[in-house]
Amino acid sequence: MKTRATTAELVAGMRALHQRDRVRLVEDPFALGLCGWHLRLLIKVRPVSWFLLNHVLRKLRPGMLGVLIRVRYAEQALEAAIRDGIAQYVIIGAGMDSFALRRADLMEDLQVFELDLPEMQAMKRKRLKRMGVERPPGLHFVAAELGEVPVMAALAESSFDPARRAFLSLLGVTYYLPTDIIAETARSIAEGVAPGSRFVLDHLLDDASALPEHREARTALRKYVAKRGEPMHSDYSPGEMCELMAGAGFRTLEAITMMDLGDRFTRELGPLPFEIPGIFACGLYER
Repeated sequence: MKTRATTAELVAGMRALHQRDRVRLVEDPFALGLCGWHLRLLIKVRPVSWFLLNHVLRKLRPGMLGVLIRVRYAEQALEAAIRDGIAQYVIIGAGMDSFALRRADLMEDLQVFELDLPEMQAMKRKRLKRMGVERPPGLHFVAAELGEVPVMAALAESSFDPARRAFLSLLGVTYYLPTDIIAETARSIAEGVAPGSRFVLDHLLDDASALPEHREARTALRKYVAKRGEPMHSDYSPGEMCELMAGAGFRTLEAITMMDLGDRFTRELGPLPFEIPGIFACGLYER
């Protein structure tokens, strides 16, 4: 899996821009600082950031909005797992994730393991130092070439305890991987974690499952990321993803489209400040 520096920065940038919204799916005071200086400058100048979001990155916008939905969904699932006694959280392909910094309320009972490329983690460490932010004691950076080293093999080099249940997330990654790699990754995780461990991921909906009015945006998004050197290789109906995960050793706790999550979060928070892209889904699974 090659470096995702550009994608990781855009994800952090989307979280930073979202802090201007009246209704927020995620509170993230660290997102702006985790962006590179050029993106930080663009975000700080509001007319420029508006133009960037609505014109330059217009075709990427559905995927960027999906970032906010999947973050809230994953963290609510994690909160439930913590209440059930799970105390290890593995973030696969963490990029510029800020969970361990902004959720101090959960870090007292949690050990967090961020897996990513060595160069990505070096970049993140540098930015944390620039921000004057110290690494929380429960946060562990696990450097790994995830396309070459299995997740459990990478975790074996850390203080992760495979005998204890864990919560794992794979967000913003599956669409860039072919089906056989996703299946093998899920299978190796299922074989390595303790029974009762949970796994959350998001995926691109196949054309038949996407909302008809959003299919054009789905096609545009795929073309856009392909031109940037990060082509999307897989898409699924919620049922197909459940079957894939069942074959790997996980039972489905929930499979839900982001449109349905948008309805759920609207009931919880009030009207959301943007239209939910009907081209993604999330799933929660248990070993």
